[in-house]
Amino acid sequence: MKTLVKSLFLAFMLMCSCAVFAVNTKATLKKANVYFNGAELIHTASASLTSGENEISIEGLSPRIDRNSLKIRVNNGVMVTASEFSVNYLEPTKDNLSVKLLRDSLELYQADLTKVSAAIKINKDLLTLLRKGVEHNLSLVEKGATVAEINTNMDLYKTKATALDALIVADTKKKEQLDQQIARLNNQLQQEIGKGGKNTGVLKLTLVAPAATSATFSISYFTTSASWTPYYDINIASTDKPINILGKAKVRQTTGLDWNQVKLTLATAKPSFNKEASYFSTWFLDYVQFKSSINYALEGKVAGVQVEKSSYDAESPSIRIRGTGSIAESLPLYVLDGEIVSADYAQSINPNAIKSIEILKDDQAEAQYGSEGKNGVIKIATKSMEDFITQTETALNVEYKMEMPFTIPGNGKEQTVDLKSYQTEANFNYYCAPKLDAETFLLAEISDWASLNLLSGKANITYDGSYVGETNINANSTEDKLKLTLGTDKRVSVIREKVKDFSSVKTLGSTTKAVLTYKLTIKNNQTKAIHAVLKDQYPISTKKDIVVELLKETTPACYNDKETGLLTWELDLQPGESQSFTLSYSVQYPKGSRLNLE
Repeated sequence: MKTLVKSLFLAFMLMCSCAVFAVNTKATLKKANVYFNGAELIHTASASLTSGENEISIEGLSPRIDRNSLKIRVNNGVMVTASEFSVNYLEPTKDNLSVKLLRDSLELYQADLTKVSAAIKINKDLLTLLRKGVEHNLSLVEKGATVAEINTNMDLYKTKATALDALIVADTKKKEQLDQQIARLNNQLQQEIGKGGKNTGVLKLTLVAPAATSATFSISYFTTSASWTPYYDINIASTDKPINILGKAKVRQTTGLDWNQVKLTLATAKPSFNKEASYFSTWFLDYVQFKSSINYALEGKVAGVQVEKSSYDAESPSIRIRGTGSIAESLPLYVLDGEIVSADYAQSINPNAIKSIEILKDDQAEAQYGSEGKNGVIKIATKSMEDFITQTETALNVEYKMEMPFTIPGNGKEQTVDLKSYQTEANFNYYCAPKLDAETFLLAEISDWASLNLLSGKANITYDGSYVGETNINANSTEDKLKLTLGTDKRVSVIREKVKDFSSVKTLGSTTKAVLTYKLTIKNNQTKAIHAVLKDQYPISTKKDIVVELLKETTPACYNDKETGLLTWELDLQPGESQSFTLSYSVQYPKGSRLNLE
């Protein structure tokens, strides 16, 4: 017996010595390369490994991945011998505070709904019983009920029924309000639940480490549960100023993860997982100096002004701007983005947020800021969103790399990201085709739009400080000019009226000839001169026995497209000026035929 126990113990020890070292860790999402349809997510994780074979489970990945795209990299000579991706459907998730509050609110509203529904049912039942009771009492008339008894029953029914009806109406309205509130809470609850994603992707790895080490993992994969859409804000201050175009992106994702503070890249190309080998360039070592950008500016030459920092201690800072003398007792004036701020606040600004620093001294400082600038002025300009974006263009792709980390929740709601801004010249025309629409439209034509590298997308247009509507930018257009409709302008009026004295229909033999004449009048009611484009049309015949002729009474047009019958007049109108144009044509056709002549 002792021999058997000893043998089992030795076998157990042997199994323990050969056991694989198992570790659990969680991945952190670091980067997201988002395409029009899909995204590549890049996670990092770390774990302590023993020498030899190890097993590790890495959680925190998206459950919605393309498994063929999964790539795993490990440092320190650690080799991945096997991998398996799965989705953990059993991982319990704790409700966050928002979910808990929503659930509590739902319970309260549902309890109120139960009470109100019960009250409605009870009052309806009482009303039914009241009606039956009164009907029964009235049926006793034949058995000798008096008029007074009948009136008493009628009064009772009227009083009680009115009161019950009022309660039912009030409770029914309250029930409708509760139903609406519960529906809204349920919708919000689903969105909040969707943010966390109850399921999580788990990557199980079998590794061989050459020695005990702390290994770092890089895990990348492609998912179709993310996308981005370009769109634009187009701001036109007036027709005599350039157009400002702000490119934006709407990013959404339902990967089951919240993207918290990730490095975001928006790309227009289709994803490709064929990575090329990386090659080293010479690595030059240099000293790394950590100092405030403001102090750096004070020590160097900024905006053409040579400055220096004198020695100072913590209690008595002393800054010297050459040519102004010591200003230890009175610090220079700090101006941040056009506003005066305290020296403490200016010195506390993150250097990475500073775009430029300009030093003003002597007469230049006092000329701009008066006596406040007598000790010198330090003008600080901070970066805008655009300064944190690097745009890279190739023959097939445009990438927008965000230096500033972003947070994109996993609830599928679109998040707006500012991209690049553009400024371009445009020609403005007032356009009207009164046969089709009596309104006059203001159009902007951009000639060099191809150089802006715009993407296809919707554009919101603001003109003269007012939102005028939405248009579409077609980046695949082959037109030389990009045309934007900025809305209608009632200050430029156009009237199209038929001239009856010069319009007629006459029949001679087997032929009918119709003459139609129209007068178009355009007037500029603005206080500035405008350029206008006016269009109208005469019919084109497709039959030999129908003859159309443009008559000489027609005002000569700038363009006459004889294939479409489209006439275009271009003109300049001074303030208050009006001009008239005539369109006159004849149509000869067989007698008895019916044509769409107008």
